[in-house]
Amino acid sequence: MSGMRSAAKGLVETRSESFESRHAEAQSRQRLQQALAEVPVRKTWLETRWESREGKAVLAAQFRPSPRTQRFLNALSIGMVALVAASAWALASEEARGSTAFLVPMITVLAVLGLPFLVLGLASQREADESRIRKAIRVALMDEEEAFPPMQRWADED
Repeated sequence: MSGMRSAAKGLVETRSESFESRHAEAQSRQRLQQALAEVPVRKTWLETRWESREGKAVLAAQFRPSPRTQRFLNALSIGMVALVAASAWALASEEARGSTAFLVPMITVLAVLGLPFLVLGLASQREADESRIRKAIRVALMDEEEAFPPMQRWADED
C-alpha cells in the first residue's frame, strides 16, 4: 500500500532538480531549448531557472503537477462522493427497487476498486514525462548519450 500512497503523493507534488552544464550559459540555453523542442510531452508545468555556481552554469528545473490532472482528481473526488451517496440512497430507500438497488452499489464498488489503478496510471504517466524531459536535459547540458546503450547478449543465450 505504501507504493500506491507514494505514487498518489508524487502525482500532486512539486519536484526540483539541478543540472550542472558542461558548456557556457548562452550555449547551454540554446542547447536546452533545442533539446526540449524535440521532447513530445507538455512542458507547461516545467519551470527552469539558470544559476551560476563556481563559474559554471546550473539549471534548476522545477516540475509542477499538471493543473489539468488536479482538476481531474477534484472532479473524480466529487463523482466518488456522489456515487457513495447514491449507493447509500439505493440501499436505504424503499423507492429504489430491482436493478437500481443492485447496480448503483455495484458500480460504486467497482469504481472504488478501480480508482487506485487510475491514480497509479496517472502517476506513471507523469513519471514517464518527467523522465523524458530529464533525459533531454542531461543530453543537452551534460553531453550524455542520447540513446540507451545497446542490449547485451550473453554467450549462453540463443
